[in-house]
Order: sequence, then C-alpha cells, then structure tokens
Amino acid sequence: MLPDVFLRRCFWLILFCCGGQAGNCHFAYSAPLLLTGQISSANSQSFTVPKAGDVWRYQIQWMMPEGQIASVGQTVVIFDKSQINSQIEQLEAEVQRVKAQRQSLKNELDVQVLQAGFNVKQAEIEQQKAQLDADIPAKYIATKKYADNQFNLYRAQTASDKARQALAENIARRHAALAQLALDRQEAELKLHRAFAELDSLTLRAGVAGPVLYGVNDNTGRKIAVGDTVQIGRPVAHIPAMDSLQIKAWVNEVDVDKLATGNNALIRLDADLARQVSASVSQIGQQARRKNGWGQGYWFEITLTLQSQDLTLQPGMSVQIQLEEQHG
Repeated sequence: MLPDVFLRRCFWLILFCCGGQAGNCHFAYSAPLLLTGQISSANSQSFTVPKAGDVWRYQIQWMMPEGQIASVGQTVVIFDKSQINSQIEQLEAEVQRVKAQRQSLKNELDVQVLQAGFNVKQAEIEQQKAQLDADIPAKYIATKKYADNQFNLYRAQTASDKARQALAENIARRHAALAQLALDRQEAELKLHRAFAELDSLTLRAGVAGPVLYGVNDNTGRKIAVGDTVQIGRPVAHIPAMDSLQIKAWVNEVDVDKLATGNNALIRLDADLARQVSASVSQIGQQARRKNGWGQGYWFEITLTLQSQDLTLQPGMSVQIQLEEQHG
C-alpha cells in the first residue's frame, strides 16, 4: 500500500497542474513542491512519564479530557502512585526507628558518661586523701608507714588518671555514636523527602495554557489513554500554546535541496480547502529520518512560520502545503 503522504502529493500535483479544473489540465515545466503538514506550536509543553521510584513503567490513572483547555497549574496527568506510597510508608517507619534508636542509645550513653564522671570524682577524693597521708613527714611516722603512704598516693594518682581517661572515652564514644545516628536519621529523612518529591512528580501540571492533546503509541499507532502502562521518558500528552502557532512538515531527501529558508508557501486546511493562508520556511532540519509507513526513503523536518492569523487554526490540524522551489 502506498504511503498516505505519497497519495496526497499526487492528488495535489494533479490539482495544481490542472488549475483546479479537469477540463483545463496542463503541465507546467516546474511544478510547485506539495507537502502535507500539521499545525503545531512553537511554545508547547510535553508531558512524559517521570523517573520515580524503582520501577521503569507507570500506569496512567487519570488524564484531563483531550481538547479541554488547561490553565497554568492545573493537573493534566496522574500516574499510579501505589508503589511510591508503599515506599513512603517504609521510609517513614525507618525514620521513626532511627529516632527511637537514637533516643534509646542517647539515654544509655548518658548514663555511662554520668557513671564515668562519678568515678572521676571518687578517684579524685581518694587521691586527695592519699595526698594528705603522703604529706606527713617521714620523721613523724615509721619508715614502712611512710613508704606505704607514698605507694598509696601513686596508686590513687594512677586510678584518678584512668578514671579521667575513661570519662573522655565515654564522652567521645557518645559523641561518635550520636553523630552516626544523626547521619542515619538525615539519610532516612532525605530518602523520605525524595520519595515525596517523586510522589509529587507523578502528578503532571500545566505550565502553559492551551488544549490538551494526547500522545500516540509508536508501536500501535493509537492514542495514549487512561489505563495504559507507559515506559519512563515516553511522552503521553502535550499542550501547545495558542499564541505561537507554526506548521511542521516532512520533505523527502530528493526534494530537500529544492528548499531554502524564506521560501514562500500557500497553506490550505484539509478540513476546508477553500480557505488558505500564507507562510514561509523558517527552518530546515539537518538530520534525515525514516518515517514508519512512508517507504524506504529518508525525510527532513521543516518548520514554516505563518504570515497571518486569518484562519482559526488549532494545533493538530492537518494542512496541505504548496511550496515555491528554490531556483538557482
């Protein structure tokens, strides 16, 4: 079966060559280039499946009816949030667990620090008592008693030093443990915050005002609908801004050299061939692509700028384009 674009070009070639009348058919030496195209918007917002959570596909739960005019900030698409909601419940439980663990460990470490502080005080008192005994001159007490007092002072000083070291270690251990738990809590809260952000990203809102137009499934050719499960990154809808309309078309590789930016064109709506508007080529694509159902050739995308707004145009309308070729 011949591609639709080829049949349309043949029809328009015959129509223009015949001057619109079957009885006056003649062929010019240089026929105009005839294309099919579509009204689009230079400023549009595309809605794609966001990357959220660990899954790679999301089901569409709700979409604004196609053709309805969306205002800025209005919800346009909502994806299934059950997986993210389940993840949020787990993360909230994890945050509470870390908080409870921190409080329990803090109480335990506080007790250890208090006990170590008490041991320091007690060791200092014992050292002071030993110091008093050691300060008694040797001439007033027996030699053995004097030696015992000096040994007891040394032992008390050692015990006091060990108690202070134990207190410092307990304080350092408490600080390190609480710091680690603070990091654990911060990490859990960050994951929870990210999950809430991902949850919100599953609700797509309009950033421009305009009609909602559904996307097309590349594999089946049908429009995206509520209930479809779509892969991350795939477009599901878009909103064209109505104040920046333009025309998008595709030209075959054998014809692209006949065009140049600034070429004039005559535009007719498929829905009303009697009405027309002028346009000019504003951009010619640099990379050729194959189009499904259009044969084995390669096609370049071109953009045309409307020179007037005489027609009541809507994005998505199909048009016939008569282009002036570049002669050099």
